[in-house]
Amino acid sequence: KYSSDVEYADNPIAKGLRDVARVHLADLGTRIFYAHHLGYDHHSNIGTAHPKLLSELSGAIMDFLQDMRDHNVADEVVILVFSEFGRRIRDNGSGTDHGAGGGSFVIGDPVKGGLFAEYPSMNPSDWESGEDLRYTVDFRSLYASLLEQWMDMDAAPIVGGTFEQLQLVN
Repeated sequence: KYSSDVEYADNPIAKGLRDVARVHLADLGTRIFYAHHLGYDHHSNIGTAHPKLLSELSGAIMDFLQDMRDHNVADEVVILVFSEFGRRIRDNGSGTDHGAGGGSFVIGDPVKGGLFAEYPSMNPSDWESGEDLRYTVDFRSLYASLLEQWMDMDAAPIVGGTFEQLQLVN
């Protein structure tokens, strides 16, 4: 019964978010959805591959949010965009290896805008093990904040402890 005037792009993340829209709008009671966008685990050619991937991702998110707004449910949706790995600073000869720190984005109409961490130091003496950026916010703080503030759940048993709360949602 899903219908929409939004034309999602023909790529996997756009199709995945269109499917999330379909299920969310069917009002089945599902509270968490997961869509993935493959192709970021490249150790070289980042300059050509990464812009294309980010363009697909941002376009899919814009379409999805427009779909939610068109159906008057945008206030029900918060999106967490994350990667399961960061990247190291030093080039390995053909690109970069997996690293410790990485960026995350929390997106949606109920989200407070802003930067919720300090930028990591680019000074090599501040890097972890001489190769990784030292992150400034534990990723579990992000999860815990969304679980408690958005989903009204006790985060401690899920994230394995109590972590700093970031004021992410209105």
